[in-house]
Amino acid sequence: MVRVAVITAVVVLIALPLTAQNLLVNPGFDEADQLDDWTCTTTYGVTSWSTEDHLESTASGSMQIDLSETSINRLVTCSQCVPVTELNSYAASAWLNWPDDADVTQDGSSRLSFGFFSDAGCTTAVEWCPIAFAHYPGNQLGAWILLPTLESVAPVGAVAARIVITTWQDLANEPVRAHIDDVDFRTTTIFRDGFESGTTNAWEP
Repeated sequence: MVRVAVITAVVVLIALPLTAQNLLVNPGFDEADQLDDWTCTTTYGVTSWSTEDHLESTASGSMQIDLSETSINRLVTCSQCVPVTELNSYAASAWLNWPDDADVTQDGSSRLSFGFFSDAGCTTAVEWCPIAFAHYPGNQLGAWILLPTLESVAPVGAVAARIVITTWQDLANEPVRAHIDDVDFRTTTIFRDGFESGTTNAWEP
């Protein structure tokens, strides 16, 4: 009698957490890049690169926004357009610092927002998402604070998203300075499809 030994191989799969990549370019304002890849519109304001860094790295820095004394409220808006996938969920966050500087009154606000667009150049909006504010007074001077994280699902037809940081004076005639660093925008959808689209296109037989 011939005995056949059957060896069953057991494969153990170790599930490791998946971390999505930050979709923004130059999100931490590294020294070599400074403010590259960010588009800023300065209505009576100035943007520059600063050595102040959220993680106190000597090889990086931050975006500095200055709103000088004037009879009208000043405004600075900086943004970046990145590709997205419809029906994926996305989250945005950023670090903000109101420096403790005797030359500025710091009566200002900063806003983080993002919206989805139907074209790669972010010109035709599909949907804008909720907004996160950081107002001073109320935030400690000289301390980095994390703006509330925003999260939203890209609607059908969305191919790009614009991430926007807006800083302005709450009162005219009072100069304001802010530092922005480590802006983050990434998908939080790791596994698709949960049949959100009503099809099984993401599944293979």
